Amino acid sequence: MSLTFTNSLRRGLYSVITILATLFLFQAQGATQTLDRVKYDGKDVFLSGINVAWVNYSADLGPNAPSLSDFRAIFQQVRNSGGNALRLWLYTTGANAPTYNSQGYVTGPGPVAIQNLREILSLAHQYRVGLILCLWSFDMLGKHEGLDSTLLYDNEKMLTDTSYTMAFVRNALTPLVDSVKTSPALIAWEVCNEPNGMVTGMEYYTQDPTVPMSAVQQFTNLIAGGIHRADPGALVTVGAGSFNILTDVNLPAAAKRSELETISSMPPGELQTMTDNFNVAHRLNLTTEEMQNYLERIASLPDSNYFSDRNLIAAGGDSLGTLDIYCDHYYGGVSLSPFTHNFSYWQLNKPVVVAEFYMQSTDGVAATSLLQTLYQNGYAGALVWSWTDFPKTPNNPTNAAGDTWASLQQMWISYKQAIDVFGADWPVASIVNPVNNGLYPDSTQMTFTAAVVDTADTVSSVRFYGADSLLATVTVPSDTSGDTLFYDYQWKDLAPGNYSVTAVAENRQGQTDSSAAVSFSVGTPPMTYLSASTAVKNNSSITLKSDGTVQGGSYFDIATNDSAAAVTWTFKNIASAGVYPVSFGYELHYASPKTQFINVNGVRVDTVVFQGSTSAWQSETISVPLVTGTNTVQMQMSWGWMYLAYLGVPTEIVTPVLQQPTVATSYSLSQNYPNPFNPTTKIEFTLPTEKRVSLVVYDVLGQKVQVLVGQKLSPGTHIVNFNGSSLASGVYFYRLVAGSYVKTMKMLLLK
Repeated sequence: MSLTFTNSLRRGLYSVITILATLFLFQAQGATQTLDRVKYDGKDVFLSGINVAWVNYSADLGPNAPSLSDFRAIFQQVRNSGGNALRLWLYTTGANAPTYNSQGYVTGPGPVAIQNLREILSLAHQYRVGLILCLWSFDMLGKHEGLDSTLLYDNEKMLTDTSYTMAFVRNALTPLVDSVKTSPALIAWEVCNEPNGMVTGMEYYTQDPTVPMSAVQQFTNLIAGGIHRADPGALVTVGAGSFNILTDVNLPAAAKRSELETISSMPPGELQTMTDNFNVAHRLNLTTEEMQNYLERIASLPDSNYFSDRNLIAAGGDSLGTLDIYCDHYYGGVSLSPFTHNFSYWQLNKPVVVAEFYMQSTDGVAATSLLQTLYQNGYAGALVWSWTDFPKTPNNPTNAAGDTWASLQQMWISYKQAIDVFGADWPVASIVNPVNNGLYPDSTQMTFTAAVVDTADTVSSVRFYGADSLLATVTVPSDTSGDTLFYDYQWKDLAPGNYSVTAVAENRQGQTDSSAAVSFSVGTPPMTYLSASTAVKNNSSITLKSDGTVQGGSYFDIATNDSAAAVTWTFKNIASAGVYPVSFGYELHYASPKTQFINVNGVRVDTVVFQGSTSAWQSETISVPLVTGTNTVQMQMSWGWMYLAYLGVPTEIVTPVLQQPTVATSYSLSQNYPNPFNPTTKIEFTLPTEKRVSLVVYDVLGQKVQVLVGQKLSPGTHIVNFNGSSLASGVYFYRLVAGSYVKTMKMLLLK
């Protein structure tokens, strides 16, 4: 049966039912629905939170078990910051689930999909946060993502052929919805993330397959109907790429032309920045020319609410297939901005959650005021993008995460009645000193401060933990001047290394709250030095010179302050994204101080003032966000005019092959790193000549625990891994013997 005939027949059969059902639903909702709130666990609340958006892209529902430790950290951080909601992507592309048969029909939700989703939702409820569950994304037609032709064909059929759509509804969607419909952590189901990105004429990638908007509307209608039948109380939404597909308020053609002319006249650098922002938000790789082409195509289309009840029912024929709330995404284009337009401007009869936006200054609104602005503008929620991409926030990569947690905390303090779902005055704990990912000089002691929001005045104690070991229990706060109490603990005898600390607050009712873990480093970790000769310079006034006394044997003489001049290092194989220390070796030959810009992966992350002696080599260490895989770190000139010798990167995160070879002139045994450790650490030593080496670990009784090395080694630097997973916490010693050289050092295993 053809798609056209099927729809015509369905519309004829449902015409009367549709009118009556729509009128009934409108009257029922009109009496109870609050347009600036979303129903969550029986209460109308403002959704305040973030996007997860995934822990494992397109794979959190299988084939493997979910990474609950990662989800726990995310949920705990949002809850501790005062947030109540997150958005999680599920099938996304279909690459790992659901299950398809050889004819392309969906036959099941995925072998472990139901179990995984139950575990994730259960963990979310444990931390008193709720989830919007996004089923699909425009990436389901992502040829640019490397999806194979079979999957692309199957997904296209699911979008356009009702028999394929209903196979998904019957065999995957209904069992999935039915299995979790009683979960108190379930806020809403989202049919698709930015479906406009795969619509003909609106597509993000012209190389990707596309479908007509009518197919997306039909798909949305049938999926929403399937959800409402499996769970009549469920909320259903869609994640619109912008308001231009959610509203019938048409932007005047003159205004559209004006915006296009503004974009066309942008300097190349600004247009590239706009393109980069769009690419990061949508995981694309458009050129500036493709970006302009996309904007011109969108501008030529009329703004319309393609997802209104009337339009969805007309497309799919299912009277239950309507949306309960709308989700809007915003990444620029002030005419469509929720930060400059109140909710009422769009003339919509359903709540709107602004479900994606960057935590950075936007349309004249400071980063830390974004959530409050959306609340005051009458929207029903604000979800920042995203846990996975905070370090990629284009104009705020270093502070996006911290600004998000501070914003959520301020929302909780200012609008608790609108955000609190469970009505409990539990203590909320956070560590305010040291700062997360902080770098501190060698020190034998450090003061830790935990802040506990305690509006009920019932906190009895705060416990401080190093890794999983109890450090101290503090019962008397150092500051009681308000609802926030401060508890201090001084940790002594810290050796250089990496540390992780949490604080657990407990009230007199026995309710506890654990802070997010704060990681910090004491001392400088072992570094791999990338010499000047391994970097790329882009200006003829930057010359490479040799100097045997400097690390790596060479340096750049930067004899310019051209703002376009830069020196760039590229290195690969970073195992995991995070904030890491990097160091610059420099000499201020011309004058002191000198200010330079630091860019990471094309984004400015810091402005550093290099100062000190004008006749000696020095090192300046800063923290920068790095991504998994390949990274670039660049010094761009502001004042210029200095010598630059090397970039130091922690040895543990970059492959040793990148280290500029140096000749060891003496024996040495370094402090293991990290220290304390749990359960693995690295031990580094150097040999000036070829020697037979013995490296052995002993316990405090002098008993041999493990032989790490017992062979002849070549001269140079060697790094050995030690795994203490089978050992008890405590002090251990490692002893290096190489010829007449003998040295023993202490390390601490802290589980």
